[in-house]
Amino acid sequence: MAETKYGKYFLNELVPEVRQRGFGRNPAFVVWTDDDIIKGSQCFSVMVMNESALKVAHGPHIHKDPEILVALGMNPDDPKDLGAEIELYMGKEMEKHIITESTLVYIPANFLHCPFRVTKLDRPFIFIQSQYASKMTETSFKKLVKEEDRENMLFLNMDGTETD
Repeated sequence: MAETKYGKYFLNELVPEVRQRGFGRNPAFVVWTDDDIIKGSQCFSVMVMNESALKVAHGPHIHKDPEILVALGMNPDDPKDLGAEIELYMGKEMEKHIITESTLVYIPANFLHCPFRVTKLDRPFIFIQSQYASKMTETSFKKLVKEEDRENMLFLNMDGTETD
C-alpha cells in the first residue's frame, strides 16, 4: 500500500522481515496481523487451506483470551458448502464436532479446544482465526493426545512475548 495518512491500516502483504518469522513463514497465511504489525490491532489471520492442511493437526490447547474460528467455503454457487471436512474437539471431555459447511466457532478464554484437523478436502477453503488480544497466547496440552498421534500435530506454547 502506498504511503498515505491511513495506509498503515491496510495490509495485503507482510513486509519481508515479518514474512520470514513466526506465522509469516507459512505460505498458507494470506495475511495476519497483531500489535507488532499494525499498532493497536488484535491477533487476526487468514489462511487458504489446501492439500497441505491434510498433513498436520493442531493439538489441544487454551488461550488467555476468547477466540473466533471461521471456516468459509469458496463455492460461489453455494457458499455454505465448505468443500472439506474438519474435526474439532471441544472441552475437557474432548467432544468431537464435524464441520462440513461454512461455520463460525466462538471459543471462550481459557477453554480447552482442539485437536483441529482437516480430514477431507474436495477444494480449498478460507480459514480465519481471531483472538481478542494484541498478541497470540497459547498453552498446549500434549498429554491429552496419544503419544503415537503427537508426531503429526502442531503444539505451540506462547505467552504473547514471542518475536519469532
